[in-house]
Amino acid sequence: MPLVDIQLYNRQTKSLEKETVFEKRVMELAYGTSLGVQICQLLLKKPWFSHLYGWIKRQPSSKTAIHLFVEKYGIDTNEIRQPLEKFANFNEFFIRELVDGARPIDNTPEHLISPSDGRMIHYPVLNQAVIPVKGVRFDIATLLNDAVLAAQYDGGDCFVTRLAPIDYHRYGYIDSGTHGKHHKINGFLHSVSPYALQRNLRVFTGNQRESCVLHTDNFGTVIQIDVGALAVGKIVQHQPQGGRFERGEQKGYFEFGGSTVILLFEPNIVVPDEDILHHSRAGIETIVKYGSKIGRRL
Repeated sequence: MPLVDIQLYNRQTKSLEKETVFEKRVMELAYGTSLGVQICQLLLKKPWFSHLYGWIKRQPSSKTAIHLFVEKYGIDTNEIRQPLEKFANFNEFFIRELVDGARPIDNTPEHLISPSDGRMIHYPVLNQAVIPVKGVRFDIATLLNDAVLAAQYDGGDCFVTRLAPIDYHRYGYIDSGTHGKHHKINGFLHSVSPYALQRNLRVFTGNQRESCVLHTDNFGTVIQIDVGALAVGKIVQHQPQGGRFERGEQKGYFEFGGSTVILLFEPNIVVPDEDILHHSRAGIETIVKYGSKIGRRL
């Protein structure tokens, strides 16, 4: 079955565009052929493979790939806090910090903000499940590994933000509040690309992930799930045991690879911005930036 091009909605140009896929030929081989899918199942999805790949990206020799990556994918170097020459390896560049002001935070209390850069899609939670327009459904109870907690979000809202390898890979808090310890759920490390979803792979409920309950000041009790993916060396949380957090504060980062941040809201708490809602209904992701408005409190 041939893979379909990934369509994205660009909020700046107000138009649809085709995604520039990282290592497209590899992705087409891995998820566009029966042999490739078998290789993924037998080898690529195994955590040891991603950990090994991450280790390679932390070696000094990987530094030579930085300039090529920047040129090929049009990375804005003016946003990066330090010169490219200062990075000791590719992974250091991948988890780069940005200059102050590069990601302004919308501080209007009733505005819902994006937890990260990426490609966002919204789904209603119906019968404790999310049913994408494209791809395979996933149960909230399986996603959280907690059926009791999942019931609290039935009839609520799910926001999925996919971070491609070319994105800024630090993520933050959507509001001020407190949270407890993160809960780690072991699993595999499939790609989070729509290419994998087109193959009906159970990515979100099968991949390694970490979840925590955010007791927010403006949006009630929100669950954030940080999902690992193919070639992600590590998920790093700044407050693994929990604590107080502020709106827009950095929560953590993903080391090399694509990743996903999922937010779950209880019923009648939020409504997405109209452009995100409209395109989500068609199965199209919207390009968003860390700290930008994506919805509002009801």
